[in-house]
This record gives sequence, structure tokens and C-alpha cells, in this order.
Amino acid sequence: MTSRERVELAINHQKPDRVPIDVGGSRVTGIHAFAYKRLCDYVGLDVGPPRVYDVYQMLADADDEFIKHFGVRLQG
Repeated sequence: MTSRERVELAINHQKPDRVPIDVGGSRVTGIHAFAYKRLCDYVGLDVGPPRVYDVYQMLADADDEFIKHFGVRLQG
């Protein structure tokens, strides 16, 4: 199942194969730097301190290891 199909099913109140997540798939969405670090620690990813791309909102720039682990699809 593609990420797009997963989101469409969830939006239509149908059950996808897993819960769709978006934690930095584009610059429009994001994850707070503290939450990003805690999530990485929880799942055992050694990504170091998060890079912040939006200081006002403290949004973390997803690391390559994070992107691979969670299957984040980048726009562009």
C-alpha cells in the first residue's frame, strides 16, 4: 500500500494497513525538536541532536536514518 492510499483510506474512515504518519514529510508539516529527539531515542535511532530548520516553531529537520525508519516520503 502506498502512503497516498494509506492517507486516503484514513481520511475516508476506512482501515489502512497501518496508521499514516507525517513527521516532516514536507516543509509544511513538521515535528517539534524535543518530540523528534524523544521519538528517536524511544525507537533506538542514534541521530544525535536534532537540526532545527524553523527556530520560531522549533521544527526538526528529519535525519536520513529517521526518514528510512519511518518511511517518510519527501515532496519534491
